[in-house]
Amino acid sequence: MTVRINARLDKKLADQVEALRRRTGKTLTQVIEESLRLYCQSQGTGEVADGLAGFVGCADGPEDLSVQYKAEFGRGLDRKA
Repeated sequence: MTVRINARLDKKLADQVEALRRRTGKTLTQVIEESLRLYCQSQGTGEVADGLAGFVGCADGPEDLSVQYKAEFGRGLDRKA
């Protein structure tokens, strides 16, 4: 099921959306849907944007990295020196 949305944009924003649409080759609907998904994610709706779904959790590393990140960063710098 889809829902139709009618919105008013100022000229500057409308021009930016149109430029983005032309640059990406996407439809206006695709640009708006993607933008709203990203906005909802940034506002903490708990959903991961489609483009990030394969990215989250794809790296290996220490399980406690969020706690020990400074020490890990220091070890990385020591290896480069």
